[in-house]
Amino acid sequence: MKFAFKSIVVAAAFVAAGAANAATAILDGATVQNGVTADGIGALTFSEDLMGALATGKVTLGAFGGANLSYTDLPSYDPEVGTYSAAVVAADVASLSYNTSTGKVESVVSVGGASQSMPKTTAIKAGGGNAEVGNLAINFQADGSAIIDGTIIGTSLAGKVVNYSGALFTVTAANISGVTTFTTTPGTYETQLTNLSITGAGFTALSDVFGLVSGGSAYLALQGAAANFGTLNSTITTAVPEPSTYALMGIGLVGLGLMARRRAK
Repeated sequence: MKFAFKSIVVAAAFVAAGAANAATAILDGATVQNGVTADGIGALTFSEDLMGALATGKVTLGAFGGANLSYTDLPSYDPEVGTYSAAVVAADVASLSYNTSTGKVESVVSVGGASQSMPKTTAIKAGGGNAEVGNLAINFQADGSAIIDGTIIGTSLAGKVVNYSGALFTVTAANISGVTTFTTTPGTYETQLTNLSITGAGFTALSDVFGLVSGGSAYLALQGAAANFGTLNSTITTAVPEPSTYALMGIGLVGLGLMARRRAK
């Protein structure tokens, strides 16, 4: 399941989010306010339980939407197989919505994710299929918890098409740590969400796209990972451009002005 995402560079720097005290900062190097630029990365590290479920189903992982797939060693170690590795899917954060009065972050939106391919395996009662899972949007709730929306799009090898969009994971307030407020002051804002619990609808969508039979080994393995799919780290970095950057921008604006004058003549 990939959590990688390439956002589109937009010209708007600061967009009203509807409510009078809410705003959306457009990231990916765009200017958010007073010359401050912002970038964001979301990285989903698969849990040991999920990696075990993927191994049971002989799932091949990839990335889509500009996301990057890498691996990291897990704390656990099996002397028979060596160090156990977990998949890490990293993607660009496209935007961040926050309350301009309190600074409280309301949502963090990313684009892209992980592609997954499972072969048909009769022994574990899996019909097989291909899916893209991602486009995650963290929505913080009033009680401190979070609901993570996303998409699961794919087709089972039997031809069943799955196009799910909605709540994928829930995270309790106790499993959220780090910074949950945002200002345009230059700095780094890091938030960690652990023990991502997949929703019933999300589980059904995954089960359908991979053709899993209830009670089969593949189904039970995925069910065993349902309460902890992994850890999601969100890192937002804001900075003031170097003076040379402003100089280049000024040169560009002067050039545009001269072009406009020549056309007018």
